[in-house]
Amino acid sequence: MFKIIRKQINAIRGLLNEYNRTQVLRSLTTRQIETSEQSQHKANFHLVTAFSGFSKEFFNTNQPPTINQKKIIIGDDSWFIANQKCADVMGIADGVGGWREMGVDPSKFSSNLMKQCKRIVEQDNAVFANCDGMSERTPLDILVQSYNCLIESKDQSLIGSSTACIVVFNRESKILYSANLGDSGFVIIRNNKIVFRSQEQYHYFNAPFQLALLPNMLNEENLFNDKPQSASVNAFQLLEGDFIVMATDGLWDNLSESHLLLKIANIKDCFKEDMQQAARNIASFAAELSQDPDYMSPFAISARKHGLNFRGGKPDDITVLLARVSKT
Repeated sequence: MFKIIRKQINAIRGLLNEYNRTQVLRSLTTRQIETSEQSQHKANFHLVTAFSGFSKEFFNTNQPPTINQKKIIIGDDSWFIANQKCADVMGIADGVGGWREMGVDPSKFSSNLMKQCKRIVEQDNAVFANCDGMSERTPLDILVQSYNCLIESKDQSLIGSSTACIVVFNRESKILYSANLGDSGFVIIRNNKIVFRSQEQYHYFNAPFQLALLPNMLNEENLFNDKPQSASVNAFQLLEGDFIVMATDGLWDNLSESHLLLKIANIKDCFKEDMQQAARNIASFAAELSQDPDYMSPFAISARKHGLNFRGGKPDDITVLLARVSKT
């Protein structure tokens, strides 16, 4: 009798052990699946980037353009690209050429603004080492800190003014955060359609919002001196394969949306070389159009809307940053 009961007890223990093993396996499998799903959302995307540009002075020489990947100045324009663990950051600035009439080099302010932006991105591990540390304010914070560094330096050799545009791509969420002040800017292209365009900001026609470091004796004069907090701030959800075209007004004043889309449609692959060639094609085509006196450029169309009898392209420095969302 006791032997029978003992056998039944052992049988029940065996069933319980088997049940427990099954539950443990199920639990482990569930955790593995959850871990796998979570890992798929961890910084699995990045931006493949390229740049190109032409100074408006290029057409006054017979020398072919040289593209130096380390050079961040194109005429009065400047730019930067910085890559961090959880983010890709791009910036562009257009120094206001009118300062040249006062004997000021307009490229100094724009280039130093971009250098400060890049320095802040590369040193701010608290934000860019953690994908959750970014927000819609991130590009604006970069711009504010960079501008404040120049103002606090009180370095009169850097006087001038500039437009500015900063974008931050979160590699995990694929959200693009942006801050744009003035008439530089960017578009997002998806399936060969422009799905987003940054807002241009003007005081009046051809007088964009601009950050400035003014000479001491001109602080009371009626000069444009906008604050970085006036920038247009946005967030946009990107998808794999989306393109970002960021540029100074030298591109937007000369290249129509239809022309730009044709150039983007010709990009077959996402390799660095293909992107670099595409950026060069976009910049060079805009540069050619800027020299055409009979071309009804976007600038000419806008000028006529403001009562000005203008026809042709608008010679200017042209800087293009091209990016595409790609899986890591």
